[in-house]
Amino acid sequence: MGDTHIGSTVGLCLPVANLDDGGTYSASQGQRWLWRSWLDFWTFTTGITQGCKRVLVLNGDIVEKDNKRRTHQIITRNDATLLRIAVSTLKPALEWADAIYVVRGTEAHTGKSAEMEEALAYDIGAVQDPASGTYSHWHLRAVAGGVRMDIAHHATMGGMPWTERNAAIKLAAITWHRYMEMGKPLPHVVVRNHVHRYADSGGNYETFAVMAPAWSLATSYLYRIGKENDLATIGGLIFICENGQYQMLKKIYRPRVTAWDRTM
Repeated sequence: MGDTHIGSTVGLCLPVANLDDGGTYSASQGQRWLWRSWLDFWTFTTGITQGCKRVLVLNGDIVEKDNKRRTHQIITRNDATLLRIAVSTLKPALEWADAIYVVRGTEAHTGKSAEMEEALAYDIGAVQDPASGTYSHWHLRAVAGGVRMDIAHHATMGGMPWTERNAAIKLAAITWHRYMEMGKPLPHVVVRNHVHRYADSGGNYETFAVMAPAWSLATSYLYRIGKENDLATIGGLIFICENGQYQMLKKIYRPRVTAWDRTM
């Protein structure tokens, strides 16, 4: 679960957020659709994970701090308020989870060294990184039900429709090569976020690689670079792991696109 960009005016947000000065921020129509989809996702996930240990991985760009001051699409620049809004927005996921891991995202969004995600991870009681003692991870390698998982935020994806789906296949190949170099067992699953578009490597490699969906709508930046029709994939992934085997379920939500709805 990643790329919620809580704090952005196009990111995931509860319907009404209280600000530091006593005012409120009311979610946009698009954000209210995201919120309804978010609640539906956790209802769905609760139903299919009965009896399982529920592990939540928040895979980067959970909050939007706009560290480079590149946009006006920000709910607040008060870090304390941002943290409070993030915790409230994440509440359905936090209540579902038996254990929580936080993976750090992009510094431009979450501050130097992803400081807001470290603060969030500490606040929600995420599992610490045993190597550094921090509550968030740059790179999470963990075993779930005998399934080796390699999870990090950043990845790249081609910008053309005929190349973007190759990104997951490339990631699977690179991961296979790097683990062979290290002389370590291959991960069964590699998960990345960041690109806001879904892709997976299928059965092309022993390692399965997947680019996970996002929970954020189009920003002004996408319009600037001519990507106005490149809709983000909204949703989440659920892995059910047992005895070294896994089943991946994806829940995807598609916004209603009002094309050809006006006459000039």
